[in-house]
Amino acid sequence: MHDDQSHGDTDTEAAAPDANAVVEQVRELLFGDHRRASDAALKSLEDRLAALAATLEARFGDLERRLAEMKSESDSARGHHADALGASLVELGEKIRSLSSLKPAG
Repeated sequence: MHDDQSHGDTDTEAAAPDANAVVEQVRELLFGDHRRASDAALKSLEDRLAALAATLEARFGDLERRLAEMKSESDSARGHHADALGASLVELGEKIRSLSSLKPAG
């Protein structure tokens, strides 16, 4: 009788992997297409997100470059205007001195 019980246990253990395989096959039949479609959609979204991130990085890089150029141009123009204003003030001061050195006719 002891042999029959151990033989029965072996049959149950041998049937368990087959049952797991059957469950996996059923799962694949029921959900396999959906899982593959979901995986493909997720991959597509990941690719689109990566492309969008690359585009944004390129655009931000371009904006930073353009801002640096505009700052440089602004600094240059401000320096030029300050020099022109300084020259105009010197010229105005010289004109005022020349006018003040003229004696009124009288």
